[in-house]
Amino acid sequence: MFETKVTSYEMKKINRSKVYQYIYSNHHSSRPEISYALQMSFPTVTQNLTALEDCGLITKNGFSESTGGRKAQRVSCNPTAKIAIGVELLKESVLIAAVDLYGTVLKDSSVDLPFSNSPDYFQRVCNQINNFIATLSFPVSQILGIGIAMQGLVSEDGQTMIYGKILQCTGLKIDNFSQYLDLPCIFIHDAKASASAELWFLKDVSNAIYLSLNRNLGGAVILNGEVQSENGSISGTFEHICINPSGDLCYCGKRGCLETYCSAYSLCNASGESIDRFFELLGQKDSRIQGIWENYLRYLAIAITNIRHVMDYDFIIGGLLSTYFREEDYQYLSALLEENSSIQIKTLRLIPGKCGKQVTAIGAALHYIVPFLKSI
Repeated sequence: MFETKVTSYEMKKINRSKVYQYIYSNHHSSRPEISYALQMSFPTVTQNLTALEDCGLITKNGFSESTGGRKAQRVSCNPTAKIAIGVELLKESVLIAAVDLYGTVLKDSSVDLPFSNSPDYFQRVCNQINNFIATLSFPVSQILGIGIAMQGLVSEDGQTMIYGKILQCTGLKIDNFSQYLDLPCIFIHDAKASASAELWFLKDVSNAIYLSLNRNLGGAVILNGEVQSENGSISGTFEHICINPSGDLCYCGKRGCLETYCSAYSLCNASGESIDRFFELLGQKDSRIQGIWENYLRYLAIAITNIRHVMDYDFIIGGLLSTYFREEDYQYLSALLEENSSIQIKTLRLIPGKCGKQVTAIGAALHYIVPFLKSI
């Protein structure tokens, strides 16, 4: 058996990564703390702190409280050493967000721009992205890339829309956008992007089903702390589970899909109101709106129950509609789930999403943030 020896260069890289990851995880630290936590000598820690500071990855910011000796210099992760851009393309609008290394939105912008599978639209979207980037106080060299979240299935390499029925963009290539952009860019399935964003902030989740209650319904499967990639398959497309074969027509061409019962558009269609107005009336105890909302939650409970019989995991409730959920809505939904379940072995955990309306754009940007952090 041959032993693989770690070279001096590799060891330096490993140590640098350990030091950075420790500071990143704790947001700030000091040389004595790092040395003690990592069992690393002071000279080695100092060498790595200097290298990380030279790269702009960390900054000095004051001193620790004295314990009797000389105060230790505090160092912090520089969250804007690199940033990424996330873009969400919808039927009626475009949402753009700049995200730092902690997944925090630095700035966002929403533009009313109806989708069109045309050169004019591609150029107009890219003009909006370029104008947005120009307003940021960061040089282009600090921007890792642009993740473009799309409603539909995306090829494994992120270069092609292999199923884009909602936007009528099946076969669309990333080149239609990249020709107008000076940064790397890639397509990302919107539901996968949203699930990635929620998982980023929900550190205690291992196995879960993510339900994206957006304008159009979406979902994803999370296994062992990782969002499962569809790789061209229909796995995780919970929106097309059939609830009623004689139900309303779905955009996929079939009838009674969950999409027609539990998307934000389904509430608009049933009520004749915008989403904001719907929940405004719900808050006013409008009886008609309350009935529609309770019916919505009933169908959502049916869907969760059906999915749970296949995968008995936690459920993360995210997307646009999740921002309107009240505690009483979760309680009502939990009661419906208990009523629907024929087998009750463990309590189902419903986890509210944390990212709000920006969830998809955040997830699209994280496509570039995550590998960068791993590369340090």
